[in-house]
Amino acid sequence: MVTQPALSPADRDRITAAVRAAEARTSAEIVVVVETAPCEEADATVALIAAGGVAIAAAGPLDWLGLRLEAIVIGQALVFALLAALASSSRVRRALRVGRIAAHSAAHRAAEQAFDDLGLGRTLGRTGVLLHVAAADRRVEVIADSGVHDAVAPETWREEVALVVEAAREGRIADGIVAAVARCGEALADALPPQPGVGDELPDEPIVR
Repeated sequence: MVTQPALSPADRDRITAAVRAAEARTSAEIVVVVETAPCEEADATVALIAAGGVAIAAAGPLDWLGLRLEAIVIGQALVFALLAALASSSRVRRALRVGRIAAHSAAHRAAEQAFDDLGLGRTLGRTGVLLHVAAADRRVEVIADSGVHDAVAPETWREEVALVVEAAREGRIADGIVAAVARCGEALADALPPQPGVGDELPDEPIVR
């Protein structure tokens, strides 16, 4: 999969139109999220900054050694600056990667976080469906809320995932997303047909971050 997918305005419009067309056939809500930064690198950055915070907090007892306050503050600042620099270094970030399992885990956590943050678990019929594309991590995941999970078999989403993955390998990530959304609409239309007053609670536009 391409590491930095560029969704042009036309691509975003196509995806938005695909979501609206799919949702016209179902009471479910489909949201597309594309992560452009590696999820595991974000985790590594947070971990390093957290370590910096621990180091700074632990420096407090240095005054027992009779060091002047100015020296302690300068030392703390240097430690934090060093860790922040390490966090921004691509070489260090690559070293912190622990393989595909870690990448999968980080992408899955990012998908779950997006599901929660965007309110997919708070729709009226519990029918939110997230298509999460962690492009740099080469991971695609579909997360469905309980109302969808009870009506649609989990293996249904494998085809949608495959559509995005195959298209992205060819540099056509937008095509893959559009096809996957259309396929989601077909599956959801059979299991969760439109209902009056249900749906259109979440954004149709793809969220790229």
